[in-house]
Formats: sequence, structure tokens, C-alpha cells
Amino acid sequence: MTTTRRDFIKASALLSAATAGALSPIAAVRAFAQSSTLALINGCKETPTLITIFLRGGADPINTIIPYSDKFYSRLRPTIALSHSEDPKTSILPISQHFAFHPAAKPLAQLYNQKLLAPILCVGSKHPTRSHFDAQDFMERAAPGIKTIHEGWLNRFLELTKTSSDHPLRALCMQPILPRTLRGQYPVIAVPDYNATQSIKTFEELYTCDEGLQISKNNSQTSLDSDAINNRNKIIKAGSLAIDRIQSLNKLLQNYNPNIPYPNTNLGNQLKDLAAVIKRDQHLQIASIDYNGWDHHTYQGSTQGVFTNMLTNLSSSIYSFVSDLGPHINNTVILVMSEFGRTVKENGNNGTDHGHGGYMFAIGGPISGKQILGKWTGLDRRNLYQSRDLPVYTDFRDVFSSVLQNLFNFDTDKHNFFPEYDADPSILKLFKRTT
Repeated sequence: MTTTRRDFIKASALLSAATAGALSPIAAVRAFAQSSTLALINGCKETPTLITIFLRGGADPINTIIPYSDKFYSRLRPTIALSHSEDPKTSILPISQHFAFHPAAKPLAQLYNQKLLAPILCVGSKHPTRSHFDAQDFMERAAPGIKTIHEGWLNRFLELTKTSSDHPLRALCMQPILPRTLRGQYPVIAVPDYNATQSIKTFEELYTCDEGLQISKNNSQTSLDSDAINNRNKIIKAGSLAIDRIQSLNKLLQNYNPNIPYPNTNLGNQLKDLAAVIKRDQHLQIASIDYNGWDHHTYQGSTQGVFTNMLTNLSSSIYSFVSDLGPHINNTVILVMSEFGRTVKENGNNGTDHGHGGYMFAIGGPISGKQILGKWTGLDRRNLYQSRDLPVYTDFRDVFSSVLQNLFNFDTDKHNFFPEYDADPSILKLFKRTT
């Protein structure tokens, strides 16, 4: 028996829930309705959508957005620095007198020139940790140094703004394990891609309405105490809700064949599925994706190597997604981030080590693109954090606050959203129209 990816999705989403023809990007943005965060598309009001892509491992900012005019750049990176070249495949892509995109990021440079993308430099957490686990944890829970916070910032937002009429696919995660951003009280479907056909059959038999009612009836005829019965009923209810959600998801993903080609990669397929959900349903509000493997201590490379390959995949997948969305990009924001940056100076293994200040990409129709955001003071050792890393001038929570306020009209200060921190959502002028 052949098992399809839809079977995998259906199975794994239930398991997770039970246990806890498009326009080009530039044409789409010209149609952007600046007067509201809700765009009128195909006669329907569309829910604004935020998609976060977390580059796990500490993605290198300096070889992504290259400060090519800085005299220290090539000195500090003698084997991995990039420069102008006659070969377009290896030449940097200038976007200003001081900065350029890596050639592998050409699709992102195109989005930048189409005013759909804004890089944010020297952004991150001011906490001094160089631990992947701690830095990721602090960023995903939006509480640097506070280990008593256990809910992700996106889950907190979902819980604080939930209603009795929330759509089944309001929040979605197309991977095996929920990222910490989406862990918390609000239920979110996690959708890994593996074979669990037998498991789904078992869950369907257990959680169909008739079976659930029968089990509930049987509870009253057993010697279980009231707590045990309540717990069992909660599991039955969760399973039933999960089935409803995954059935909705399956319908949206079924027979979706975009006109825009996507990279045949995990990230490409995840974004393709999200495009189907957004275009066909128009109710997805929050989605998260992890892209692992950015910890390049050895043989990072300049125009070839693992970093280039991963950046190519990231850039091409995002560009395909934006192009595929067409006018829906008007109401969609993609926020790309990493827990910290890398050392300014390359190490003895032609790689880079754990750093401090990093970068973000803000992408979408509502974004005030074609501008480089954040404070930049160069690569002179005297201006570096601990004489080795990019400093953090922009707290990541200010970026999160700006996105929540401008996309969803959610005031983080009003809700005391960030523990021990009052965010400034207007500090970067990230959106075309701020509230």
C-alpha cells in the first residue's frame, strides 16, 4: 500500500493534538490596501497572516547582508569573504553603497528591489548567552534571561486574542514538533511528515463522534473516579477537534498544483502547503517553520559550501512562496530570524563561531521595503560587542511588537506582553502605515 504525504500529515497532526495563477510580487504590492490590515480579496475579507521562519543554529548575518565597503570585512574573513566578480554566480549583489546580498540570495535581493523586503541589522537579544538552547528559548518565549516563562510569544498572542468562533486552522505548524513559539495553552496543530498510517486508523476509530459518545457513555458504567472520567473525556474531545481540523487541512492541500515552481526541499514543500492554506481558506493567522543547520563552525565557504546551499534554499523557497501568493501577499508578513549571529572574524576552520548581534528579514506587502533597518557602526574592533561580535542595537521584542500591532492591532504594552520589558513598536518604521 502506498502512503502519500497527505496520509502522513493526517496521522501526525492527530497524534500531536491528542497528546497536548498568481500575480508577481511587485504587481501584488501595487494593489496593497494601506487603509486597513484586512484586504478584500476575491470578495472576502482575509485574515492577516504572520509566518515566522526560525534559522536554528545562529545564521551568519555578515555573509548574508554583506558590508562590502567596510575595509575590515575582507581582512577579518580572508577565506570566506565575498566581493565583486565578473561571474554573476559568485558576485555580490549591491543594494546600497555599503551593503550587498550574497549571490545565493538573489531571489531575496529581487524582493528587496520590489519593496517587499527589509533587512534588520544588529538585532537580537541583549542577554550575553552564547548557548543555542538558551538563546532560542529566550527569543521564542520573548523573555531573555527569564526561565520561569514557559509559553511561546505567538501562543500567548493566540491565547489572549482567542474567541469562541476561532477558525480550526487559525494557527498551524508544518513540522514534527511544535516550536517553542507556539507552545502553550492555545491548541496548535503540529504536522510532521512521516508514515503513521496505522496510527491514524486507530485514532479515527477512537475519536469519531459515534465512538466518542460510546466511550463517554461507558465511563458512567465503570468504577473510574470523576477526575479520570473528565480526563478521558478531554482526550476524546481533543481528538475529535483534531480530526475536524485535519480534515479541513486535507481539503485545502488536496490537489494543489501551483503555477510557481518550488524547490523540492522540506522548506519549499512546507511553504507550498502554507500557500495552499492561505489562498484556499483565508483564515490562517499564525504559522511557524524551523530551518535547522546554521551552526557553521567549519568550512562555511564563501560562494560554495553548506552556507551557500542553505541560503539558496531559503531564498528560492521564500521567493516562490511570495510569488505564489499573488495578491494575498498584501496581507501576509514573513519574519525570518535566528537566535544570534556569528563572530565577525572567521575561525581557523574556515567557519565562524557563536556570536551576538544577528539579523532579521521582514517580508510582505505591508512591509516598508527597500530599506536597510537597524543601527550599523561597522566592523572596527572598537565598535564590536566584546571586541568580536556585532552588537545588538535593536531588541527583537521591538520587532515582534511592531508586527503584532501593525498586522493584528494588538498592543503589547496594554497586555503586559513582554515580561519586564516595554517594547517600542515604532522604533524601526517597519510597516508602510503604522498605527
